[in-house]
Amino acid sequence: MQDECLVSHDMSNTKLFQLVGKSSLITGATGGFGESLVKGYINCGQNVTAVGRKKEKLEALKTLGATPVELDLNNSVDIKNFCKNCEPFDNIIISHGIHGARPMRMLTPEYSLSVIQTNLISVLDLLSNLLRAKKINSPGRIIIISSVSAHMGASTAIPYAAAKAGVESAARGLARDLLHKNITVNCIAPAAIETPLFENSKSPVLDEKNYPLGIGNVDDVSAAALFLSLNGSKYITGESIILDGGCTWLF
Repeated sequence: MQDECLVSHDMSNTKLFQLVGKSSLITGATGGFGESLVKGYINCGQNVTAVGRKKEKLEALKTLGATPVELDLNNSVDIKNFCKNCEPFDNIIISHGIHGARPMRMLTPEYSLSVIQTNLISVLDLLSNLLRAKKINSPGRIIIISSVSAHMGASTAIPYAAAKAGVESAARGLARDLLHKNITVNCIAPAAIETPLFENSKSPVLDEKNYPLGIGNVDDVSAAALFLSLNGSKYITGESIILDGGCTWLF
């Protein structure tokens, strides 16, 4: 019986590792992880629609082979129009968001709402419109870039951590809802990754001693997203991959 199982589930089957010819929507394409995600999916033979708000960076992504779309994901009307007119996608990779650091004593309702709007509400709005317009293929993949702060908290970015925790909870619920459609929903939760945002801020979070495997880079995030997009990852849903170089072991 064991030998029969090995034969019938032959892991040498190349279809398990193919991404060629699929279509992917990548939000936050002009942000910290954006270019790496776009390059990674294009290099794997995907047709990539890159959504962002920075025109110059979108033009640069176009030269890489992406289809650029300038879109404000905090504008519900724009989201609805985009989803109405776009072609269906096999993969949805959501990487847009804002961080922001402000101690609790400095928080205002307006500030907290702006962080939660961009990191949580806009994600739910986009996904609900894509599903309502039937623009996610079956089988399909939804991959959301979250943050390790959803699991550990962040003392100077409490609204951000709360929004990311909300995203992960929503992803688990959506994963259950979409089981019958053969669409998986997973999150990737990076710790601090070397991006211009962190480098320019000289954040103490980027202290090498806090990361047993060293500080990560944007390609580590892209690699995890590509893994979750594989046919061979179809049995993973409702999960969050902690991408932290071992830093959470220190807490």
